[in-house]
Amino acid sequence: MKFTDVNPFNKKIQKKINKSILDTVKKKDFILGHNVNKFEKKFSSLSKSKYAVGCATGTDALILALKSLNLKPNHEVIIPGMSYISTGLSAALNNNKIVFADIDNNTGLISLNSIKKKISKNTKVVIPVNLYGQKVDIKKLRKIVGRSRYIIEDSAQAHFAFSCFDCRKSSSIKCCKKEMNHKYADLSCYSFYPSKNLGAYGDGGIVTTNNKNLFNKIYYLRNLGTIKKNVHQYEGLNSRLDTLQATILLEKVKFTHAHNDFRRMISSFYDKQLSSIKEVKLTLSKPGSSRHLYVIRIKKRNKLASFLLKNKVPIQYHYPYSLNKAPALKNKIKKVKLINSENWAKECLSLPLYPYMKLKDANKVVRLIRKFYS
Repeated sequence: MKFTDVNPFNKKIQKKINKSILDTVKKKDFILGHNVNKFEKKFSSLSKSKYAVGCATGTDALILALKSLNLKPNHEVIIPGMSYISTGLSAALNNNKIVFADIDNNTGLISLNSIKKKISKNTKVVIPVNLYGQKVDIKKLRKIVGRSRYIIEDSAQAHFAFSCFDCRKSSSIKCCKKEMNHKYADLSCYSFYPSKNLGAYGDGGIVTTNNKNLFNKIYYLRNLGTIKKNVHQYEGLNSRLDTLQATILLEKVKFTHAHNDFRRMISSFYDKQLSSIKEVKLTLSKPGSSRHLYVIRIKKRNKLASFLLKNKVPIQYHYPYSLNKAPALKNKIKKVKLINSENWAKECLSLPLYPYMKLKDANKVVRLIRKFYS
């Protein structure tokens, strides 16, 4: 059994991917080649946004998004306490003041009530993280922050997730397929790290937006601020999406919706089977989630983790500490207590989940958890 599968394709599909790679190599079309633009257009269409700019990593996508807004050092960026380090580093590397909001104790998503309490006259950006593949309610968030502040979605784990905020069922393979938030967010940032729902064969990222001015700025920023040959207008990054990675993503993106549905199916199985175990707290998730990760919470997290590992079930922690405890950010933040985020870090446990995972493997996971608590 694996924790995830970075390349869940049969030989026929893999052969097609390999051929596309070879064609790109033969053309020597390596830097900002034809397939980069082709993939950007494809991704913007699938994510229901007007524009997309490919870049080197998901972290760079966040940095580029922030740099495009011309923020000042005293401007505050609100981020959740529970996320990967990239969310915090992007604001730190852009020399912005980080302000933490706590998370909702049922979903792990940034708490809208906590955001309300943290907004000040210096707040310029809120970065809601679509944790584990589930969308934050950006429509409600927009009402809270107004139009004078920016919303940058961290969608590194939420490729083509839907905003099913009105669905009453907590888990379902069928989705009402409402808008993907681009109507309310200013910018959305994605990662193509190999283990993501849409992953490259290396690093990659992309920024999407409906704002043409922001699109143009990021388009230049990702290529050293170059507006034309040898004219560097902006303090940009060397952060181009590699043409080989774009070529691979063009083939893999065809299967992302189907893979998301498969993840939803396995997640639904976990939900039904684990809901009767009183010691296990499920992460509340709406049908539109891309289900990048399946995370439960338990008081005896480390003991259960050891038991599962001993029985050859791979597990991970997402994440082992809240961002207000991150060593890399200690000189950039004020000390703050985030009760929900800190407790989540102590209790969270991620179970195996990937496209084409065998039901017998998912059943083994459930059976062992039941055995542990029997």
